[in-house]
Amino acid sequence: MSSPFIMFCDFAEKTLVRDKKHKQIMPAVDDFYIDSKGRTRWLANDSLGELLKQLYAFLVIGNYEESHAARYPRLAHAISRYPESVLQLKEEERLQEISGVSEIISGIIRELIETGTCRKMEVGDEFFTPPPKTVLELVAIPRLGAKTAKKLYQEYGIDSLAALRAAACDGSLEKVDGIGKAMVAAVLEFEE
Repeated sequence: MSSPFIMFCDFAEKTLVRDKKHKQIMPAVDDFYIDSKGRTRWLANDSLGELLKQLYAFLVIGNYEESHAARYPRLAHAISRYPESVLQLKEEERLQEISGVSEIISGIIRELIETGTCRKMEVGDEFFTPPPKTVLELVAIPRLGAKTAKKLYQEYGIDSLAALRAAACDGSLEKVDGIGKAMVAAVLEFEE
């Protein structure tokens, strides 16, 4: 099952990253480009980095131990800047050459590359029960991060963009500590 916010199609088939309306939002993931600093950057690495950031947000919102979840944004950064394609590294079973990638993380990366999701997002473990995937819709709003989304989900039961908009419309969102008028306006103006 793919994320309701962004659907990352099968990397192995070299398909395209698409949004929920199935519009193409980036070219084929095994392509590369040269960034402004002259470095070769791989779109597959960038896409995997985005998946790892989503995994972080998902885990934090679901009340996973934050110090353990914090590794995923660091990995996202390292992978997005790695000079070789993660697709090639996966094929050659060299994912652990990336700084911070252990055997366990290598398995998570393989799952993300092959399916667009991982067991942590699907079934959790003895320390974590996954929230609904719709919670990822919350962090799509600019300036609404994982910790604020966690508060909205854990304390107010807001688990989707629709629920967040409803709370903004009925005025209850303004009563949440840390949510000001500018954020309420951003929620109401946000387009999927």
